[in-house]
Amino acid sequence: MTAEDVDQLRPSGALFRGPDIELSEVAKNELLLAALPGATIERYAGVRVVRFRDQILLKKQITHLGRPWPGFKKRIQIPKSWLEVEQRARADGLVPRFVGIYHCGEVTVFTDFDPATYVQRKANNSAAHVSTNDLYQGLTAGQFARTDRNGNRLTSLRADEFAAYLQEGYEARDPRLDVFEKFNCEFLDAQQIDALPAVREMYMASWPDRFQGEWPGFYVEYRLDKFIRAHSLDQSVKLQKVKRRDQFDFDLAFLRAGKLEYLGDLKASNVTKHEAPGNDAKDIARSVEEFGRFWYVIYEHETRHARDNGDLATIEWNEYRRSVGHKGRKEYNPLSYARKFKESVRFVGMKILEVNEANFGLVLGEFAQGKQPNGAARALKVMINKRNIDNFLIYSVSIAA
Repeated sequence: MTAEDVDQLRPSGALFRGPDIELSEVAKNELLLAALPGATIERYAGVRVVRFRDQILLKKQITHLGRPWPGFKKRIQIPKSWLEVEQRARADGLVPRFVGIYHCGEVTVFTDFDPATYVQRKANNSAAHVSTNDLYQGLTAGQFARTDRNGNRLTSLRADEFAAYLQEGYEARDPRLDVFEKFNCEFLDAQQIDALPAVREMYMASWPDRFQGEWPGFYVEYRLDKFIRAHSLDQSVKLQKVKRRDQFDFDLAFLRAGKLEYLGDLKASNVTKHEAPGNDAKDIARSVEEFGRFWYVIYEHETRHARDNGDLATIEWNEYRRSVGHKGRKEYNPLSYARKFKESVRFVGMKILEVNEANFGLVLGEFAQGKQPNGAARALKVMINKRNIDNFLIYSVSIAA
């Protein structure tokens, strides 16, 4: 096993760098038996397993993928024999589980990998992947579940929560996620959204950013705010369009029983882009330090640009803005914002990404924003790299094409 320093977690959830320490078979069994009163070691279908009531647990240690992968990428190996045990267990009316064990010092987190997708792929000594953030969430929250980019369901659990989870199922549902799940049922309807009707709708509602060129993101804000108000959900999530001086300049406030717990920002991003621009790095760091976490809520869309259709939508948009009294800083130009203007979008999915002490600086790549119009350097911002989102993805949904 590699001695390379990779992501490790302290009992508080704090991240540090250190090598993976290989666990013996005896040590892995002892960790499971300590967490599962009444569990036993048995030989089943020719393989040594942990039996807990009507469940058959197949286990491997969670370790780093190895070079050249980043320190947050971890996995367990799934031998072919597990597929045979899984099939036999189901035939016997038992519940098979693929369990990863993360252990470092006083920290033990178990990850339950739903066998379904791995069995479908007929794994042959393949791997099930997990990230540092999954382990961090399980450690600090007790239970944490998500579906990764490949459709694999994984649940990470602190050792003291493992027995209850196996007997009662997953219970750590966040009411703030429920707000977005309900909104998505209404908003992610697979329909094309044309620019001018969306802008008109925002104008009729006197939405503050109704005339902005990047209208899709502001339209999401408008629709989400309207939904929250209509369903009286503002005890869990609020849109913040009016910011006071010296306050954080973020769109979202996440609350528990009306009390602020942490902040977030709402973004719209082209589904084909590999990165999405974020906020000032110092502000994100300060928010994480003060509240412990920060959420990016990203709605992804397919895009049609007006420049590919003779700029007709751009001209129509500029004419409409002028007709209702909007005055820009410069002289009227019917092709204002023509290079970037989106004729229409179709929202196809959303993701919620959490930045916290265990992944800040690892999953966000810094980039320079260039210069202000007066020549001064812009503040350093962060860039969300979508290829690394599994290390801070906590919720996702997508719709069929």
